[in-house]
Amino acid sequence: MSGAQPVRADNLGSFLRPGYLLETRARKLPLAELRAVEDRAVEEILAFQEKLGLRVVTDGEFRRRHFFSTLDDVVDGLDPEGYVRHHRDAAGNLAEVRTPTPVRRLRRTGYLADIEYEFVRARTDRDIKVTMPAPSLLSVYWSEQLSPAAYETRELYRDHVVELLREDAEELARRGVAHVQLDAPHYAYLQEVMTDTEDRDAKLRELVEIDNQVLSGIPGITSALHVCRGNMRSRFTGTEPYDGFAHAILPYAEYDRILLEYDDERSGGFGPLRHLREDAVAVLGLITTKRGAMESADELVARIDEAAEHVPLQRLALSTQCGFASNSLGNEIDAAAQSAKMELVIEVAMSVWGSV
Repeated sequence: MSGAQPVRADNLGSFLRPGYLLETRARKLPLAELRAVEDRAVEEILAFQEKLGLRVVTDGEFRRRHFFSTLDDVVDGLDPEGYVRHHRDAAGNLAEVRTPTPVRRLRRTGYLADIEYEFVRARTDRDIKVTMPAPSLLSVYWSEQLSPAAYETRELYRDHVVELLREDAEELARRGVAHVQLDAPHYAYLQEVMTDTEDRDAKLRELVEIDNQVLSGIPGITSALHVCRGNMRSRFTGTEPYDGFAHAILPYAEYDRILLEYDDERSGGFGPLRHLREDAVAVLGLITTKRGAMESADELVARIDEAAEHVPLQRLALSTQCGFASNSLGNEIDAAAQSAKMELVIEVAMSVWGSV
């Protein structure tokens, strides 16, 4: 655990990949050569986070193609680009993204702790966060055309993924990881990805309770859930404020920290925070990673004060609304803006809570 004092300046997980890493990945070099370049990039992003003063650091998700690519390196049985979906920008323009779908029953070939955690552990004395996709998100990518030979139904696939991710989380905890974060953006746009959903509240409660199984009861970790509205090349999927569905998620989400997107009008107000469990910290994603324009410290402090009308200040923290690179190409923002925004997270956390 990170100690009694909650982390106030949170780190969502992903950072912009340096150009040399993107170039190397595009060349499709042998894995050993790619790993060596990834190692260099991870060491650099660790140094960046330590210089900022973050208490909890990540590997930037630099070994992943997408934020949900954790299964790619630990199991056999996926077509890495077999499922097609889309994100859109504010003007409604769609961008295609291809995601892994099961084509054979999944068989474990490794552990996330070996692939991501151990390298970081050997290079920092800070607490480390590892992020994982929610099983119910991965189940969205079960394909009616490609997957039934491996798993007859979406639900059978989801249940096996729960088992696999739970194993990874337990192994991370055994080796001393401090924070494990489950990413579940689809909660915010469920009916766009599960189009046959009739009772959204009931389906959300079902998915939340299923996803809880990944981290619930694992000793020694700070557990976290991130619910945004999608993030791919500065595009998004969901548009509805939390007001319409938070009551079906937050009371049932069994996590120490809940990270929420609050960077624009799509998020609505802070009223839904009243649905949080009384032992949970709400991490306010007030700083956007989609655009380089900077927020002001005064504006952020005012918004935190507004949120504190619904949840006590001591149960609040600050972050960006999402990672800077939910896929390897990253958002349409540059490294200078990324640095400035993370510095702003630190500055405001110190101003409001006196700590990071």
